[in-house]
Amino acid sequence: MKQKEIFLAGEADAWFERNHKILQGKIFDLSDPIIKIVSNISKRPEYVGKVLKVLEIGCGEANRLAWMVEHLGANTYGLEPSSKAVELARKKGVHAEHGSADYLPFESVSFDVVIFGFCLYLCDQDDLFIIAKEADRVLKKKSWLIIRDFFSPSPITCDYHHKKGVYSYKMDYRKLFSWHPSYTCFSHKLSDHGQEKISDNAQEWVATSVLRKNFKL
Repeated sequence: MKQKEIFLAGEADAWFERNHKILQGKIFDLSDPIIKIVSNISKRPEYVGKVLKVLEIGCGEANRLAWMVEHLGANTYGLEPSSKAVELARKKGVHAEHGSADYLPFESVSFDVVIFGFCLYLCDQDDLFIIAKEADRVLKKKSWLIIRDFFSPSPITCDYHHKKGVYSYKMDYRKLFSWHPSYTCFSHKLSDHGQEKISDNAQEWVATSVLRKNFKL
């Protein structure tokens, strides 16, 4: 069974149950690296006076997107494998859908910003090509891609502690897009997992990467 099937069948709900109370105590504001990036994007001249359209893949219960609705006036969409999280996300005014990153039930060329919110490390490796293709499909010709996930200079595979037979994959996820001439890495910051500080523990490295899509015919 593929990992996406395991998560859609219940493991994503199990993750939600394990982390829901923890997330209630987390503050989502400009101290969140992804929120800070999207806020800065919204202030760019081309977006002033316009409604920013944002998609987060792996949105959880959409606390981050809900902040963007309230404070940035953004039009937000989410994709999440936990049906329990999707239910809460919708109550917060987010257009959330139940599913996995290899199929995005959204219109082509429709988003100003697409976010991978710490989910790629659990995706099936043989789905990475189509995951990248789907994200590229829904992004506008001039837009932004944000990836926050585990980072490793070379790919490594680790056991997923919560379920036997499931693995987490660490790599430089920018490479899914940066090989293409339409994508330029705008920024790339490493930190320790759960902390915004420099760490020497490579097993806990997390990267927040911002890529600019500028597709020219």
